[in-house]
This record gives sequence, structure tokens and C-alpha cells, in this order.
Amino acid sequence: MLREIDRVRGILWSVIVVTMGWALFFVPDGPQYVVNGIRYGSILMLGAIGLSLTYKILNFANFSHGEFIVIGAFVTYAIHGPLLEALPQWFPALLNLIGDEYMRYLAVGIGLFFSVVVASLVAMGIDRVLYRRMRKSAAVVLIIASFGMSLFLRSIVQAIWGTGNKAYAVLIKPGTLFDFELFRIRMSTLEIATVTIALLLIVLLHLFLKYTRTGKAMRAMSDNVDLARISGVNTERMIAWTWGIGAGLAAIAGVFMGLNFGAFNPNTGGLVLLSLFAAVILGGIGSPYGAMLGGLIIGVAQNILVAPATSISSQYQPAVAFSLMIAMLLIRPQGLLGEAERRG
Repeated sequence: MLREIDRVRGILWSVIVVTMGWALFFVPDGPQYVVNGIRYGSILMLGAIGLSLTYKILNFANFSHGEFIVIGAFVTYAIHGPLLEALPQWFPALLNLIGDEYMRYLAVGIGLFFSVVVASLVAMGIDRVLYRRMRKSAAVVLIIASFGMSLFLRSIVQAIWGTGNKAYAVLIKPGTLFDFELFRIRMSTLEIATVTIALLLIVLLHLFLKYTRTGKAMRAMSDNVDLARISGVNTERMIAWTWGIGAGLAAIAGVFMGLNFGAFNPNTGGLVLLSLFAAVILGGIGSPYGAMLGGLIIGVAQNILVAPATSISSQYQPAVAFSLMIAMLLIRPQGLLGEAERRG
């Protein structure tokens, strides 16, 4: 049985490697599509981590997770506008030092910080008011509750900011061309910063989970909640940490989506939720590292399988995520980094 599992995993990895090679060497502008996919995949990674942590510790699929992406994007939008007008008046020397362009990004960065705080507090508040009372409920009850919470949060965002598209007041310059012997890749400073910051956050999360006392307690809970409780772990505090970290990373993903794709609206979280679930399933349900890998693969796949085909609209990119999710469930339900459950 183990040999069969290893064989399936080897076949899946071979398909991924062959697809990447095909995109890099045989698709026109393939390297550019791969880079675009890595940028989008880095954003999906941030959103998928929280979804995976929630499932692993609380054992239910949180359909309201996409709304924290929306909350992050809109809170930053609400804060960065007034800051953009106030900062030059408060710090005129700073404006002369960094210029108008970087002042705009500074305003977004400050808004990003507050959006992480707000999204984390909202997530922990929802858990305390709603999910804490349903700890022993069946998973299907929690799923229905999370779906209702998704509609509730989306309605609040629509009531405050409306239903139309919003955009940040930033100046996005054309990408810088990088020349290699085989590849010609164009990336803007914003795109480079997106990938770099996402990777940095992932490294920090890894260090947090592996070396801090809280991170070790969270990993203990993910393995066995009852055993962790008996061992003296404050499970409710660890659950609050889980909600806070997951929602905070989702808020950052929402801001990056707004910066990189130009516009966002209250439905953005719901539209990207399918890709997040596909990333979690592809990498391994309940594995945060699998969610990272799955997000990266989904992001690249949506670009290299759809974008080169000019006859296919980019609106069909979510269909790629859905197809990969179904294929993984049929071939290897535990995902690329997951392990098969032992029965008997």
C-alpha cells in the first residue's frame, strides 16, 4: 500500500515538473506566465494557510474565510485615503525625502497594519460569540454556520463601503525587464515586493510554529486536541491564536490582491475562496505547509494553462483550480504532502 502511495505521489510530482518545463521552454512568453503565477500563488498561500490551520485544529471547512480577505482590503482602503492627505501635512520633510509615490505606499502600509489588527480581532470575536458555543457540534453544522457568517460579513462590508469596485491610490509603474540567457521576465517593484513579503511572512510563520512555545502548542493541538488539553495546553487560547493568525494573513492577501490587480469589491473573497480550497486540498488538508505548496501550484497553473491560450478568457482561471481540486480528490485525497489515514 505504501509503495502504491509513493508511486502516485511520484507521478503527480512528475506531472508538475513536466508542466513547468513545458511552460518555460515551449510556451510563448512562458517564463512571464510562470512569474505571474508565482506572484498570484504567493498571495493564495497567505490566504490558504489560515484555512488549513482552522480545519486542522477546529475540524471544519470555514466558508467565511474569504471575507477576511475582503475586510483586509477595505479597512486598508478606508485608512489609506485620509492618511494620504494627512501625512504630507504632518511630515512635510518625509514627503520631500521619499516623494509622492512612496508616500502613497506608506499610507497603504499603515492601513495594512490596522487591517491585520481589525481582521484578527473580528475573527477572534466571531469565534468567541459563535463557534465557541458550537465546539462539540457536527462538522456540517459548523460549515452551515460559517456560510451564514460569510453572508453576514459580506453584507456589513456592502453596507459600509457599497457594492462597487474600489482601488488604492498608488502609482503602479511598468515592470522592469530582467534578461537571462533563456528568459525575458518583466516584474514591477510592487510585484517583487509582493513575492518577497509573502515569502518572508511564510518563513516567520514557520519559525513561529517550530520554535515558539505557542507555535508548539498549536502543533500539539493539531495532532490531538484532547491530549494537548490533558498536557496543560490552554486550548481556547491556542484557538484564538489560530483565528488571529489565519485572519491576519488573509487580510494581507486581500491588500496584495487589491494592489496587484487594481480593483476589489465585496465579492472578491467569495470568488477567490474556491482557489483557496483547491490549494488546501492539493497540498494536503490540514497541513499549513501543504497549503503553501498548493497555493503556489494553483497560482502557476491558472496562469500557464489558461493565459497562453488566447481563445480562452482569463475568467475561466478558477475552472483550473476546480479541475485540479477534483483530480486530486480522485487520485490522492490526502494531497501532495498529506498522509493517508490508517484504518483499523
